[in-house]
Amino acid sequence: MRIFIFLALFINYVFGLDYVVLEEEYGFRDNKVYSSHLFKDIEKDFMLFEIPKNSHIFRVKSSQLINKFEEEGIQAGAKGPIVVFKKESSGDIEGIKRYIASLFLQEYRQNNIQIKEIILEQMTPFDFEGDWIKEIDFGKRLLKRNEGTFDVLMQEGDERRKKIFFKYYVDATLDVVQTVSPISGGETISYNNAKIVTIPFEKVSSSLMQSSQLGNIAARSYTPSDVIVTEDRLVPKIVVRKGDKVIVAIRENGVLLEFLLEAQKNAAIGDVIKAKIDKKTYQIRIISEGRGELI
Repeated sequence: MRIFIFLALFINYVFGLDYVVLEEEYGFRDNKVYSSHLFKDIEKDFMLFEIPKNSHIFRVKSSQLINKFEEEGIQAGAKGPIVVFKKESSGDIEGIKRYIASLFLQEYRQNNIQIKEIILEQMTPFDFEGDWIKEIDFGKRLLKRNEGTFDVLMQEGDERRKKIFFKYYVDATLDVVQTVSPISGGETISYNNAKIVTIPFEKVSSSLMQSSQLGNIAARSYTPSDVIVTEDRLVPKIVVRKGDKVIVAIRENGVLLEFLLEAQKNAAIGDVIKAKIDKKTYQIRIISEGRGELI
């Protein structure tokens, strides 16, 4: 494409010919589209076509526009076979962008989300000021995918509230946990069998495992290699198994006493299980690997 543009400029300079290159997309505010709307510095200003009223998006074949320019003695080229015209509105969308960015940053902060760009396309033609925005309806489900539609409630003064629709696209990346070898059910997921990779954010069907969980969580069932790990694949890591000795500490009269109890079942941190010493059985809560507390 750079060579193409260079040649166009070269021809214009050497031979004195007018040459224009059509972009793939333009915005429009008036239904009648003139050559000066596409190229501000063009000497001849002539009408290209008229967009039907109430049309928000209008597509034209590049060849049709090229013919229009050539009829006026202007050589033209195009970057694509179709040129798209989208209705423009004068609205303060930067505040909406910042709000949406804050939602994604909060939702995926544990996955180190990096937002490159948020693109908004206003589907409802309406000029507005920032202080007209009353409510942005960007629900939780929209945070699961990188594109979709939402609406914003706006009100100017005492006027009736109006619902304005937008399309959004989020260009971002996420850090995720990916298995590097098969993992058995109940096996701890750690750096021995998984790694952190950065992927484009597209669609998240289930909450993602976080890097901070590596070594502290286990696979629910057999998980093959090269799989991005999500929360629905996880179970708490077993830190005490049936028959293990669990250290339980109690403090009496300023003296710390520790004794060993035998676990009666497997347990993860936070689980409450029965443990016994001799013929006595106690209820204990597991607080760390091999340690518990009486309850």
